Amino acid sequence: MRAYSEDWTANSLISLQSLKAVATISSRFNNADVGDSQASENQGGHLDRPDRPDLIDRTHSTELQDIKTLVGHGFLLRNIGNYENALKKFDQAIAQDARNPNFFLYRAQTLMQMKAYEAAIKDFRTVLQLDPTNVRAWHGQGVAKAELALYPSAIDSFNQALASDPRDDKVWYNRGRALLKLEQYERALESFDNSVSLNRDKYHTWYNRALAQAALERIQPAISSLEKVTELKANCHYAWNYRGTLLNRLFKHQDALESFWKSLQYQVPNPNAWYGLASTYALLDNPESAAIHLRQAIQRNPIIYSLMARNDRNFDTVRNHPKICSILHD
Repeated sequence: MRAYSEDWTANSLISLQSLKAVATISSRFNNADVGDSQASENQGGHLDRPDRPDLIDRTHSTELQDIKTLVGHGFLLRNIGNYENALKKFDQAIAQDARNPNFFLYRAQTLMQMKAYEAAIKDFRTVLQLDPTNVRAWHGQGVAKAELALYPSAIDSFNQALASDPRDDKVWYNRGRALLKLEQYERALESFDNSVSLNRDKYHTWYNRALAQAALERIQPAISSLEKVTELKANCHYAWNYRGTLLNRLFKHQDALESFWKSLQYQVPNPNAWYGLASTYALLDNPESAAIHLRQAIQRNPIIYSLMARNDRNFDTVRNHPKICSILHD
């Protein structure tokens, strides 16, 4: 399953393409040049050097170009993972223009990549002081708070982002993840439904939708969501495993076996699939086959899988079989 760090950061924050971002900044500065030029004409003799306005314009243009260069270098450094030096570039840009919310946003996103979530939140707050409806800042702040397990506050930030842009599937997705952590499954499912209605091609959204559905005992719909996952990403081994687990709950044991074997086709070693096979064979009252796969899982992680088998009701009919006993009491 996708780790939270991926979901909350790399896949949740709006990714900035360096050239596009620099072009956006360039456009902004070009507009500023026009405004400053008009101001120069209006102020006339009040300028420090009214006798050489061409020098003033060239000096101002050079300063703007320097900021654009700094930011462009910051993007390039961040894209290659050189976050420390990227931060220095954004620091220098902020030192030249501390009223530009974009520079704080870029620094915050870099801090997110470094997992410096508290520092990132501070920068996101500055962005929002300068630009209260900045969707990326609200979203990023929510992501950072979720990483710090501040889920209610994270949801508040996601709600603010959605108030400005209700069509951002990534915000709905991350809101759903936070609600899952709070075990608010109905609200989480609503978020995932909104996310997939906006973008049906994100396999991890369908997977988390299945988690919410299963928590609400909507087993067949959860299986359907998992089948959408495997349609989008056939080698998603953990989706095949979870599908097998849910199929067992519907007493579709042969289908469950096929699902666990499919998982093994894409991932080895795969102790969850081995345990799933053992559990399914136990339900089919086949202790010999159950023992083979249970041993594989326990060899990979003795503590977890032996404890699971001792407490898993699926093993009730075979737990006292000599082959199973020998594994659990080795």
